[in-house]
Amino acid sequence: MRPVPLRRLVAGPPPGPERVFFTSLWFKGHNNPRYAELLPRLSRLDGYLFTASETRMVRGLQYRAFRWSSRVRNPALFTLANRRYRTMFTADNEQISHFIGPVVSDVDDPLFRPREVELLQRPNLAAYVVTADRAGRRFQELGVEKPYHVIPQGISLSSLRDDLIAQAASGRRPGEIVVGWMAAFLLSREDRGGESSLYNAEHLLELWDEIHARLPHGRLWLVGAASERIRERVEGRDDIVLFGRLPREQALATAASFDIALYPRTEDKGIQAAKVGEFIGLGVPTVSYDYEVTENLRETGAGLLVPTPREFVDAVVHLGKDEAARRQLASAARRAGAELDWDVLARRYEELLDRYLPGRFSDGGDRGPVRE
Repeated sequence: MRPVPLRRLVAGPPPGPERVFFTSLWFKGHNNPRYAELLPRLSRLDGYLFTASETRMVRGLQYRAFRWSSRVRNPALFTLANRRYRTMFTADNEQISHFIGPVVSDVDDPLFRPREVELLQRPNLAAYVVTADRAGRRFQELGVEKPYHVIPQGISLSSLRDDLIAQAASGRRPGEIVVGWMAAFLLSREDRGGESSLYNAEHLLELWDEIHARLPHGRLWLVGAASERIRERVEGRDDIVLFGRLPREQALATAASFDIALYPRTEDKGIQAAKVGEFIGLGVPTVSYDYEVTENLRETGAGLLVPTPREFVDAVVHLGKDEAARRQLASAARRAGAELDWDVLARRYEELLDRYLPGRFSDGGDRGPVRE
């Protein structure tokens, strides 16, 4: 993706026919790893980005303002975009109705609501991309006839640096089993946002108390911004390490040192868990609740899926004590992980863009912008 200032929609040389319009809210350290990793690798995109603050509270206000202003902003923005671009890639289905040329949409977190179905049936949508086949099948059941393709959640293997991996590994103690989890935030129920299963860490800590009682040489590594309540809860515990929120490369390097990764979320929420894709890519065995969102662990043989908290604890303890079982799962994860590298997935994505958003029409002409 080539970042382009918004003023270029008004003045300056016109983009070439191969350039694809893209616009979104953006911020450094984007907490959606799919777009943080994928979009910079899509070379045909011209990114008209509204940059948000790195501070969470300020960014939250900016995000709400961005959403609230869309009814005013989008008509003006897309009037300009339609004059300069023939094609668009979007991660926001609402944009489809504002663009008059061919569109490819990435639908990584579908809600399957009537409005979403309506937008995916618009004539100018050329194709859409989902992270798992069941999402595309569900849209078909709802009446969407447009072609869909599956590009799963991935991992940036090129971001793994030997020096950062060695630095993380140096924190291990001889003979210990490192059990790990990473999330943007680690919250309690009383914290703002703590009711979300995406960030609530209390169930994980409850599981860990039982795990550690049976696996005393285990230590829990937690990567993510822990709230004050969570920090107070684990203060003084030698079996839990809080790393805080780390830059993406450092977070992945730290997770590469896990002997066992956990997916302890208490809801089957979403289509495919990005964290699980990263654990698979790192070659780390994973224990998760048996959800559709983590079905790639079953498909790849890279982890253990369990139905209850008791079996969750049993599975972690079993892997902690059985090195051969860990090696078997890790080997399966590494085999599957090679295909989840974002460099590989981005090449597949660019092939889709070339197929559905060609830089030139079949008659050899570029026909310029959509309209003047």
